Formats: sequence, structure tokens, C-alpha cells
Amino acid sequence: MGKGAPLRWLENRLLAGHLRGRGIEIGALWRKFPVLRGAKVHYVDRLPDDGLRQHYAEVSTPVVNPDVVADAMQLPFAPRSLDFVIASHVLEHLPFPLAALRHWYDVLRPRGVLLLKIPDMRYTFDAKRARTTLQHLIAEDEDDSAFDKRAHFADWVEDVVGCRRATPEFEQQLTQLLQSDYSIHYHAWVDEDIREIVEYTRNAMRLQWRSVVFWKAHVYRKECVLMLQRTEAD
Repeated sequence: MGKGAPLRWLENRLLAGHLRGRGIEIGALWRKFPVLRGAKVHYVDRLPDDGLRQHYAEVSTPVVNPDVVADAMQLPFAPRSLDFVIASHVLEHLPFPLAALRHWYDVLRPRGVLLLKIPDMRYTFDAKRARTTLQHLIAEDEDDSAFDKRAHFADWVEDVVGCRRATPEFEQQLTQLLQSDYSIHYHAWVDEDIREIVEYTRNAMRLQWRSVVFWKAHVYRKECVLMLQRTEAD
């Protein structure tokens, strides 16, 4: 057990205190977020359990068998029907994060909460990558034809896998990952980027929610943790 484990356990207990009623966790994969007794959680993932085991063959830990198989941006839940949404290390995997935040906001009831954990690139394998700017996200959100999937995967192969461009190894890795639609980090951020995104959702997208928690990445917490609550009068 790492030195930061007791602190992370305490933080999760504090966060769980806000998760009441009926909600979902998106992409739990092999680690469910620990909720308090009485909270009802439906687990959502884009593949059934056998598909998840195949896609993440490098993971030896058993995966969470999803209750609902659905795309994170096309959840089969009615507007204002959920008390909470948990998305831990999910947002960076989605091509259109702004659209995802808009969708998750829509399924929350007034006073419902969205819990996000987002890795800070400075502490992960994304460290060599360029930060994804808000302007980049806005451009792709406003015109999805601006989204270049191959370019995102090429960036991953170069800076995360470590293959030099214009080599046979690079092209082989790129082709394999694209064919399997591997769940890469499309985006890489630091704390300041996340704060800027949240402010944009409030000011430009008119999503009426407030920050209940905003914890910056730390030496024992290599992620930004935030909880957003949909306001009651919106």
C-alpha cells in the first residue's frame, strides 16, 4: 500500500457522502468507486464484460460486468433522472469532452452531482504530449468534421507508445490501434485546463452547476478531482 493510500481512502469517503440516491458509474473497468450503503449504482461501459476483457487483455484484474452497455455520450437515461454520475478517468478518453459534459449535465436531476477524476498529464504517460487547449475542444465541438481521429492516434503512438514517425513500426502500431479502436487518451490536460473547461461550460454553454469539490493533482494524487452539482433552479 502506497503512502498516499490512507489519504485517498479518506478523500473517497468524503466524496461518497455526496453520492445519494440512484446514479451511474461510467467506465469503472476493474475498480468501482466506493459508494456508501443505500446508494444505487448502475455500471455503464461501451462493451460487455467479454469485450472489455479482450480489449484490455493486458489487465489481469477481473473487470466490472456492466449493467448497461452504452456509449458514454449516448446514455439510455431520461433527462433529469439521475442523482449522480461518476466518471473516473473517462473524460480524456472521449473524442468530444464538451459534448459529454453537456450530456451528463442533462441526465442529472437538479442538485444531482457529477464526480470526475481526470489524470494530470504531468504525472502520467501523457507527460511528453502537448496539452489539449480549450480552443481545440471548442473547434471540434462546433464542427465535428474538424475532428481528426488518425491525428489523435498518431500523436499517441509517437508520444506514448514511443514510435518514431515515418517508420514501419509506427505505421504498424497506428494501424493496429485504429483497427481495434483502442481506448486512447484523446486529450491531455493539467489542473488549470480542467478549471478553464468548467468555467467555459458555465459561461458559454450555460450549464448551471457549481463546484462542490476541486482538488488539484498532488504528489499522492496524480489526478484532478472535481464534483459539480447541478443547481436547483435552472
